[in-house]
Amino acid sequence: MRALAAIAFLAFVLSSAPRAEAGRGTNLLKYLPDDTSIVMIADVAKARRSPIFKKAFDLARAKHDVLDSLAQNVEVDKAVDTMVVGGGADHQHFVAIFEGKVDKLLAEAKKQSTKSETHGKVTYFVLPDGEVAVVDKRLVITSAGDMTATLDRAADKKAKGPAAVRALVAKATSTSNVFGGAVLDASARKDLSHDLGAEPQSAVFSMGLAQTLTLDAKLLFADEADAEKATRSLNDKIGAKGQTGTIRDQVSGMVGQAFADSITIDQDHAVTRLAATMTAEEVDKLLTFAKMLL
Repeated sequence: MRALAAIAFLAFVLSSAPRAEAGRGTNLLKYLPDDTSIVMIADVAKARRSPIFKKAFDLARAKHDVLDSLAQNVEVDKAVDTMVVGGGADHQHFVAIFEGKVDKLLAEAKKQSTKSETHGKVTYFVLPDGEVAVVDKRLVITSAGDMTATLDRAADKKAKGPAAVRALVAKATSTSNVFGGAVLDASARKDLSHDLGAEPQSAVFSMGLAQTLTLDAKLLFADEADAEKATRSLNDKIGAKGQTGTIRDQVSGMVGQAFADSITIDQDHAVTRLAATMTAEEVDKLLTFAKMLL
């Protein structure tokens, strides 16, 4: 699924954006199906001013032919203002919504289409691994076979989006540039419980960029006792500052001392929270490391 891979990487790229003026994108949640369990929203209107963004976007182009081909004819990094990506636990279905200068993006996507279909009053185009249309002046891309249901939701004036996803988004840091979350399925909860000593029900993340990249992640548990177990377990695994052979020590060598020292894990009622900050130099090192892995 090349288009899905490109969208996922673009989501990472856009997460490097400084605070934007395009809005928080929560009004776009109405396009997502009720079984959506993972969502990411990026407010990216000022991304082109960020040197971190430029480096990340160049990396994305180098690793994804679909994105590189699109970017040769359209300034993708200047066309997108806001984006929302949502999907299910099976990772086979997704909906991505883009606000901005979408006409040129659609024109390029149409070049890859194999045929067009009409549903209601909207014409959409079938790609080798997905479907694309302009809805309410927004570019909408879905996994194969999912466009008609998406168009039906878009036409519903009362639709607000999945309640579980909206609840998660509401818990994200209000000043963040990129935020989202995941409702964890039984398998994910069980896997995490082996490391944490308790099963988290969901997760929320937020990122913001000023002089540093600010990271904030929350694991939501059924009760305070479970959150206490997880917080204690994570702190034991991360290790104390200056302690060798720990995860914190390894992170220091891979990314940077400032980032490693900034990592904090604490409890707030039934929530375990991880917070950290990363300098521009550390972000650059992380991107270089990612380039070697991808």
